Order: sequence, then C-alpha cells, then structure tokens
Amino acid sequence: MIKRINSENELDLPESGVEAQKIRALLKCYNTDHDFCRFFRSESLIITLFYNDAVICETNKNGIDIEELCEFVNFCGASRIFCSEELGKILCEKLSFNCKILNLMKFSGALKENCNEIKELSLSEAYEILKTAFNIEYESWYLEMSHRTRHGISRFYGNESSVLCVQHDLCGEALLSQIATLPDKRRQGSASGLIMSVCNRLNDVFLLCENELLGFYESIGFERCGKKYELYK
Repeated sequence: MIKRINSENELDLPESGVEAQKIRALLKCYNTDHDFCRFFRSESLIITLFYNDAVICETNKNGIDIEELCEFVNFCGASRIFCSEELGKILCEKLSFNCKILNLMKFSGALKENCNEIKELSLSEAYEILKTAFNIEYESWYLEMSHRTRHGISRFYGNESSVLCVQHDLCGEALLSQIATLPDKRRQGSASGLIMSVCNRLNDVFLLCENELLGFYESIGFERCGKKYELYK
C-alpha cells in the first residue's frame, strides 16, 4: 500500500543512488509540509511528487506491485517520472508515456593538481549562459533554483564562458547538471576544464546524459555505470 509520509524519519532513504539523493535533496529543501512536494512510500518504493514530476526509488525490487504503482501515477497526475532502467522498462509497457533513456556517468578519471580557475556564480550570472543552450522558462527556473541554493542543496560554478550546476552533493555523491557554454566559445575546452575543476572539489561525481554526449564525457574521465529512464507525457 502506497501512503503519504509526513515525517522525514518515516522515509528511511537508502544512503546511495541517484533516485535516493534526488528525493533527499527535495526533502531537505521542502520538508514534508507542502502539497506541491509530497513524499510517499510502500514496502518496496519511496516516491516523491514535486508538482507533477515523480522520482521513484526502489527499496525492494522483488516486492513492487506494478498495478498499484500505475494506478498511483495516474491518480496523482504525474506527467514525468524518473526511475531505474528496470522499472522504466516495465512502466513504459503499462503507461501511455513517452520514454527517454539517460546514461548514468561516474567520474573515474585522474584528478589534476592545476585546474582552471573557476568561481561560484549567482543565479543571474548562470542564467545568462544557460539561456543560450537551453529553453528555460526563467521564472519557474529561478523560483526552484533560488530555493535550492538558499538551502545549500545546489550551487553554480563557472569560468569565463561555461557554467554548470552541482544539483546536489549529499552522502558523498554529487550530481552535475545544467552544463552549458556560450555559443562562440564551444569546442575550445571551456566546459571540460570547468567540469574537471569541479570534480577536483567533490567526492563521487555523477551526471546524466543522452547518447550523443557519451563520447565527450568519456573523453574527460567519466564512465557509464548504468542507465536511468525518464518517462514523460
């Protein structure tokens, strides 16, 4: 039975894993007090719904009630789901969702003693670069990211022409996202230098990418360690 959780202690999240850390980050940002960010669990799953975006973390792969999960997703009106590859394959067959497969990459390259100079950026500085690479609706992006940065969950780093976000750095696992370079500065090593410099500051570093970026991230020291599914309407 999937039930809503109103206390952090009831979640009992795993210490590792991208899904667990995504949920932990939202929990640290918003606690369990808001209807736009709700937390649920069953004997085999922990789920968060941030507006209509769901993250599903499996705690017992052999005990998942798929029919109950599908009913829950439809009832709650989730329009986007992030989950494991195994669960994603099953849900793709059961739900009327589109599917995007993402490669989970872990940095395993050699750290460098002398990395390029970087600095922590304000949201306005980060946005000036991000808007050249992504179709971002500024108001909703700003509201979410300002909340995450105020609570110390996310932070932006940059150099003269590139930016990236440390989406979270929890339990020794960091997730990078929102990596972008100004159009006239691309393919000049700016982003790779920034990524390497940030990796020097963190422990285990992960990111998610589509197949067309596999070669780039592998060239700077990342290795694929799994796949994740993003289902969307």
